[in-house]
Amino acid sequence: MNSEQGRFRRLIVRAAGFLTLLFTVHCSLFTSLLPAQQPDTVTKPLLPGQDTTRAVTDTAAARADTTGALFDTTGHRPVTAADSARLDSLRARRDSSPAQRYLALEKLREIKVLVAPPLDAPGPGPPLSRLVFTRDSMDWAHASTLSDLLQRVPGVFLWRGGWLGQPEYPNFEGRGATSVEYWLDGLPYLAAGTDSVGVDPSIFALSILDRVEIERWPGLLRVRMYTRNLDRLAPRSRIAVSRGQSSFARYQGSLERKTRSGLGFMIAGDNLSVPTIQGFRQRYDNTSFLVQGSYVPSPKWGVLLQGLRSRPDRDPTLDAAGDTLTRGIFGGRRMDWQLRGMWRADSSGFGPRADVVFGRTTASDSLMPSQTINSAGVIVSLRRPTYSAGASAFHRSRWTSTDLRLNGGWSPVGGAALSGEAGYERHDGGRTSSWVGLRAGTRLLLGLEASASLRAGKIVAAPSVLTDTAQTVRDWQLSVAWRRPWAELEGGLAHTAAFAPQPFQPYAGVPVLTPSAGTDWLTARARLTPVPWLSLEGWVSDPRKATPDGLPPRHFLGSGTIRTKFLRIFPSGTLDVELRIAVEHWSPGVSGRDAFGDPVVLPAATYFRSLVQVALGSFQFFWDRSNLTETLNGYVPGLPIAGRPSEFGVRWTFAN
Repeated sequence: MNSEQGRFRRLIVRAAGFLTLLFTVHCSLFTSLLPAQQPDTVTKPLLPGQDTTRAVTDTAAARADTTGALFDTTGHRPVTAADSARLDSLRARRDSSPAQRYLALEKLREIKVLVAPPLDAPGPGPPLSRLVFTRDSMDWAHASTLSDLLQRVPGVFLWRGGWLGQPEYPNFEGRGATSVEYWLDGLPYLAAGTDSVGVDPSIFALSILDRVEIERWPGLLRVRMYTRNLDRLAPRSRIAVSRGQSSFARYQGSLERKTRSGLGFMIAGDNLSVPTIQGFRQRYDNTSFLVQGSYVPSPKWGVLLQGLRSRPDRDPTLDAAGDTLTRGIFGGRRMDWQLRGMWRADSSGFGPRADVVFGRTTASDSLMPSQTINSAGVIVSLRRPTYSAGASAFHRSRWTSTDLRLNGGWSPVGGAALSGEAGYERHDGGRTSSWVGLRAGTRLLLGLEASASLRAGKIVAAPSVLTDTAQTVRDWQLSVAWRRPWAELEGGLAHTAAFAPQPFQPYAGVPVLTPSAGTDWLTARARLTPVPWLSLEGWVSDPRKATPDGLPPRHFLGSGTIRTKFLRIFPSGTLDVELRIAVEHWSPGVSGRDAFGDPVVLPAATYFRSLVQVALGSFQFFWDRSNLTETLNGYVPGLPIAGRPSEFGVRWTFAN
């Protein structure tokens, strides 16, 4: 009991210190931003040829739905000119009243500033090729980790090691630990450290991300993550604090600032602490920090430097007999740096562009010496309203020395698009990978959409494993969808070639995944919104011919959501309430093979999960509860979820 009380006190002291530091920085920055009181002003319209640097432009990407459709509005506001009346002889004094502070902040929030454009700006793409989550949709998506977002894709089965803090590797269409690629701000997030084969997405802090795009290829998911990128003169801050079962704690905070001169900085932190529950889960602690500095004085050029640091520390999990079920990460450390110089020929967003990028990744833990991967490369592209083309060349100091890629897109008529990519990689040991990927799609009448994709070539799935050789892939997928505001239906048929997947390194109890034969995949997804405040949605995946190791033969995920603003009672729209319950079910399957080659049976299971979330403006309260029926069969045999774990807390985003 004393140890639990001591841990609780340390967590409280840590949270108080972090919030005090962040509040101090807030106050100092806000005070420096407040202008001295100005004479009375009158509104005067902007004249042709007048300097536009004083014009206030408001461009708001209002929202992005999960199909990736963006809605953008642009407006120009008048500028203020000094009154010609005689000024008072007294000097202007700073007014620190709350009303004046609020008005000053509102003016700063309307002023747009230059920001670094995305390193991998997409060109025209066909429909049904990606899912998009913005910052707002992530807050309301019932997602505690990046893995929860990946679970929205039909065919994804998560290897959850239990509740939060344990590994959460996705297995997409039986391709194992390498079935998902991760890209952070345009650069690949390479597997390194304790697990140099796959990347555990649970280590990413959603709080530092501003946007997530999930590209769907047959047999492969490509996850593009973009960090927070403030485009307003007013600073932006975000604080989140949550607690949960058995002294579970999470603390998040971020501060962003941009200036008229083009200078900007951002710092974000996330601390997750999960204590031990005897017989169910082991201790886990991870502190992530993202720091970024940028200088973008012109729409045509700029520089950016950022670093992402994480320190996952996880104890191993043992079964009743003392056998290891999951390997631990003792004192894990990882640091990823990115230095980027950018050039654009045209400030409109179109035309040629070039970027020179340097990267450095270092990873280690208490049982493994440090690994260092240095990289350098150049990316060039041309963007036009109806087409795009790009190329990149990178050299890396470890595992993959050469990485060459081409990509392009073309939209000859509205609603139809073609896109493609080609790649070549040279790996250690004289191994090579080469592939092409093609997509085509169109929007038809009556809300119908259709798309097709193909990926073929020879792939080295795990370059860090010197015995892993290139495998031939010939995968294809056909999809058709029907969309209406009140309903949506999508069906897909995919084929993946025979493949030898890499096992998930942290799971010592399932060290082998049997090579799979060619498999056909039937998927279906549906959404029904009979009234604006009620939504029912779900997907089902069913592999045919043969079911690969590592996922169940039939898998279903569904949810029902009530979300309302009670506009008849609160016309301002300040209040927002969400009630959601989700259910996941799968039939019995085989997780893989043990050390003796015997199958590890995955029993059938059904999980329920609920969410209550209330927002008052930018202040949000949430309560997320898992495993409502206390199901004992886990996602990974031997690793159940303990009881009905919950997380409750608040998020607050504000400008000061």
